[in-house]
Amino acid sequence: MRRRPDRLLTRLFLASLIALALMHPDTTAHLAELATGLLLAIVAGIAQAAVAQPEAALLTAGGIYLVHQIRTHRPHARAARAAH
Repeated sequence: MRRRPDRLLTRLFLASLIALALMHPDTTAHLAELATGLLLAIVAGIAQAAVAQPEAALLTAGGIYLVHQIRTHRPHARAARAAH
């Protein structure tokens, strides 16, 4: 089976990031701290908004769940042809 070009590009990009991280460990550690802080700030903001408006948070979470289910559970082409 042929490898899709987007996977190849993704793997090349990840390999280059790993090489850069190995060459500059201090900078990598600093970036990891910044990314962790940003992620925690986003989660804290979402949690505060959910406490302030629980109904809106529940509707948003339900919508995200539905979109995720629709995107990840698509029927395969063979199954769709067999159904007709």
